[in-house]
Amino acid sequence: MTLINAFLFFLIALVYSSAGFGGGSMYLAMLAQTGMSDTAVRIHGLTCNTVVTATGTISFQNKNWMVWKPVLMLLAFSTPACIAASLINIHATTYFFILGCCLFIAGLLILLGKNSIDHQGPIENNIRWWIYPASMLIGFISGITGIGGGVYLSPLLHLSRWGSAKHIAAASSVYILVNSLAGLTIHIWKGGWPEFSGIFWLILAVFAGGFLGSRMSSGLFSQRTVRILTGVIIIFASAKILTRYL
Repeated sequence: MTLINAFLFFLIALVYSSAGFGGGSMYLAMLAQTGMSDTAVRIHGLTCNTVVTATGTISFQNKNWMVWKPVLMLLAFSTPACIAASLINIHATTYFFILGCCLFIAGLLILLGKNSIDHQGPIENNIRWWIYPASMLIGFISGITGIGGGVYLSPLLHLSRWGSAKHIAAASSVYILVNSLAGLTIHIWKGGWPEFSGIFWLILAVFAGGFLGSRMSSGLFSQRTVRILTGVIIIFASAKILTRYL
């Protein structure tokens, strides 16, 4: 079963890293079905997210798609909120209920989203003001659930005409990386590293998938097919979680 999960995690990392995502919502959806504690689900999900987006961030930086100043502005609002939320102790049942709701919303956003069009243009100068409080809210959700936040941030950046699809993918990658590292550090500090014999294989799998995916063109995969399958899987997983913990 561990090797099967590792292969699935490899595929998730391969597909998601090509678009600048870590695949955190999918990792959490799968880990939540294993019977792990809420702390273990968050820590292992964040670990996989960190590994994938670290490789993606390096790749986007090397290809000169990273525009740091506006990205750091987004992180200035999200990361403190992520840290604050990670410090909150919540009951396991409450956590899985919140996770189920957030996964359901994430699944809807994925299904209702449109395929990105890669406009080769600079970051817009008139960045919408509401993107910053939205980033703070996303950071808080990230800290509570262990979702890196890219699935929520990316649609908002496209909506606000923040930049080209490649700029947004690069921004999402480093955004998820920093928030995942912040949440991971706090959760480990609070409760230590939870035992899970299969985590080595999962980390190895997502590293390989993230390394390959971040170097592939997102055009290799049908955006529509990936979006529909991912959205359906996440919504199905969220329904199972909510049914179990309601």
